[in-house]
Amino acid sequence: MALVFDVQQANGKPDDNRRPGIACPFCDTEGLANIIRRDGDCIWLDNKFKTLRATRQTVLIESANHDADLVTYEPDELHHVMRFALGCWQQMIDSQQYQSVLMYKNKGPLSGGSLVHPHMQIVGLEQEDGYASLTSANFEGINVWRQRRISVNISTEPIMGFFEVNVSAPQGIAASDNARDQAEADLFADAIQVALRYILNEHHGGRAESYNLFFYHLDGRTIAKALPRWVVSPYFVGYRLAQVNAETTLDIDAERLRAHLETLV
Repeated sequence: MALVFDVQQANGKPDDNRRPGIACPFCDTEGLANIIRRDGDCIWLDNKFKTLRATRQTVLIESANHDADLVTYEPDELHHVMRFALGCWQQMIDSQQYQSVLMYKNKGPLSGGSLVHPHMQIVGLEQEDGYASLTSANFEGINVWRQRRISVNISTEPIMGFFEVNVSAPQGIAASDNARDQAEADLFADAIQVALRYILNEHHGGRAESYNLFFYHLDGRTIAKALPRWVVSPYFVGYRLAQVNAETTLDIDAERLRAHLETLV
């Protein structure tokens, strides 16, 4: 089944791409309602615009800084945001009220997002399995880097294409009190940031202005899939045919990305 989008529920929804200059609702924290959880500048709340039927749509505001992003955070803020997000996602999963719970981030005009202010979305699907069309092959590919239990690869069978980076960690480490787990949870966040910076600044000559970041729990691992966003290929729109860059191009990206990841300690 397709998710049902109720356009009437989108009336009045702010959009920085189509209607720039409108006051940002996420900057006005005093005006926020239906807050589920808060920790410092991080705020998790119900989405005011319930556009998808048979779902619970929530928004996670990452920062009070309107112009910040995962790629710009200093390490302490990056680690805090990622721990908070993973904790909120797990809380919604643990409620056992949903067939599946999806967490993702849109950034930029081609990402599907409408607001510039840094945020993620956590959506509980009451009737749909969000993983139904995925295979393990979508998260396998060219091994780029591994440190301790954190690994990074580039998909050779991407979900959509053309270039998808998978950052993987043991599931549950962000909530652990164990020092090793905490250190690796921070390394997981660091590797995601490196991947996103590479996507925006170096991949394809630094032409990408938009990205998506998707999170999954698969086979005891938490995987973050980062990818640049372009105008979607008609092969995917019309035929659900993914495309992937040629092996030589992927190898070049892998080598360049590896050089950045190797600076992490």
